[in-house]
This record gives sequence, C-alpha cells and structure tokens, in this order.
Amino acid sequence: MKKVVEGPLGTGKAFICLSMLMLLVLSSEKMESHGCIKRKSGKWTNDTCIIRGTCNGPCRDEGFDNGHCHNTWSCICYKNCSLSLQPPHA
Repeated sequence: MKKVVEGPLGTGKAFICLSMLMLLVLSSEKMESHGCIKRKSGKWTNDTCIIRGTCNGPCRDEGFDNGHCHNTWSCICYKNCSLSLQPPHA
C-alpha cells in the first residue's frame, strides 16, 4: 500500500494540520504587554464620575495613561490604547 499522505520527512498531513491549529490557538491569546490594557480603577472612590477628566488622577497613580468615566459610578483606566479604542468622554 502506498503512503500517499506522508511528506518528504515522514510527516503526515494530520501532523501538519495539528501544528497549524496549535499555532493559530497560541497566536490568538490575549497579550496585554504589547496591546491596549483596559481595567477598572482600583483607587476610584466610587464618587460620581460625570465631569470630563475626573478620573485621570487615580488612573495615572496606578500607572495608566488616562481614565474615562463609565456608567456614572465607575472609572475605566487605559494604557497603550489608540484614540479609536477609547470610549467618548461622558
């Protein structure tokens, strides 16, 4: 019987498919070190967050670039985000 599915080094098509699938899964993991980081502020004192720029201070204290009000009571901090990824100001 011929070995039609084997390549030049004895690797089969199934091995190649599994390798490609593994590369796809590993490359799609969330990598925060080089991308946009968004996180709820840990230093926000649960005050009302309505005025633009209100929560920049706590976010910068936590090492973020800036912060934006979200749902009146929470502050979301951003780091390494382009302007298109940030929500409009409240």
